[in-house]
Amino acid sequence: MTDAALTPSALLAGLPARQGFGDATLIRLPPGAVDLGGGNPATDLLPLDVYRDAFQTVTVGEGFASLLKYTPAAGLPSLRAVIAQREGVSPDRVLITNGGAHGLALAVLSTLDAGDLIVVDDPVYPLFLRVLDLIGVEVAPIPVGADGIDTDVLERHLRAGLRPKALFTVPTFQNPSGVTLSAEREAALVALAEKYGFAIIADDPYRAIAFPGTVVPERTAFRDSDRVLGVNTLSKTLGPGLRLGWIVLPAALSERVSWLRNRIDGQTGGVVQAVVERMLTDERLEPSITAASEAYAAKARQLTTALRAEFGDDVEVADPQGGFFAWARIGGELDFGELFDMAQDRGVTYQRGEWFAAAGEGFRGFARLSFSEQSEADLVAGVARLADAWRELIGRR
Repeated sequence: MTDAALTPSALLAGLPARQGFGDATLIRLPPGAVDLGGGNPATDLLPLDVYRDAFQTVTVGEGFASLLKYTPAAGLPSLRAVIAQREGVSPDRVLITNGGAHGLALAVLSTLDAGDLIVVDDPVYPLFLRVLDLIGVEVAPIPVGADGIDTDVLERHLRAGLRPKALFTVPTFQNPSGVTLSAEREAALVALAEKYGFAIIADDPYRAIAFPGTVVPERTAFRDSDRVLGVNTLSKTLGPGLRLGWIVLPAALSERVSWLRNRIDGQTGGVVQAVVERMLTDERLEPSITAASEAYAAKARQLTTALRAEFGDDVEVADPQGGFFAWARIGGELDFGELFDMAQDRGVTYQRGEWFAAAGEGFRGFARLSFSEQSEADLVAGVARLADAWRELIGRR
């Protein structure tokens, strides 16, 4: 018997501690606090009746016992066919995952090796950078503009010698900025991927949350390219507790990604897959998602109206067209770390802009404010508390 401590793997020992986004030690949510930092859907807008009926139908059906067995690594063929029809691809390109994060991990492990270079949105979804810790790669940020990741800037870097192995973007209602990649930039991005030989990891969890009057591009260029891995999830429409998503893979990678999945977690549970298949084919589902999107649109309007009323010309914020977030820039030569602490003292929390910088300490003064989960009254109250902290800091100058 030895007293020596268990030695972790180099991967485990080398994982950095969470800093900023996702660091629960930075967040204070006492009773009565308003959380403008989360990414959950509102549970009162989820189709609970569709859930209950689907579970009932699946569990009393004759095939229920067989769903308790192991299922194929790529997913139940019938569910893959339903999702493939929604995506406009062949079922053999669809692999079912245990949510979006699982899909991103599979995409990263399928396209990158240690030391490779990946281009990412800037601002970026921070948890994707944590997925990259599994491999250890170099990151090249490319700015996100009103029409999504800036393909002109990217092309200039590529012409100057940048050689990424992959590129990551959230194309629809981007997290955190809320912008959507235009069809023109989508086509340009695919053309650059094909010319310079890199893969595109397109993470699209907010696509279904489009506000009334907003038209989301069909993503034809992505769908038809053999360079794109399209990651999606039902976390924003059916809730993250479901833990089910999918990847649309290039045909050449489908079998091997299934082999990879076999070596990690093996499968997604058959019961959950059958329930999801039932829900996706329920005629009540799409109207419920539409109704939820309308409610989120009203919340977004309430949030941005409150921001402009409280901050006036000292806030820059675009009106969200979908998704869950507003990306606001707050004026003033302030210590924005102190503003964050003072806002929490007053009972409101949010995500600081600096936490979304792909490199360095950019986006000082920005805040990602979530409107999805809170009531309209709480959104107004939360903004008022943030503004109260801001006015106190301004008064100290």
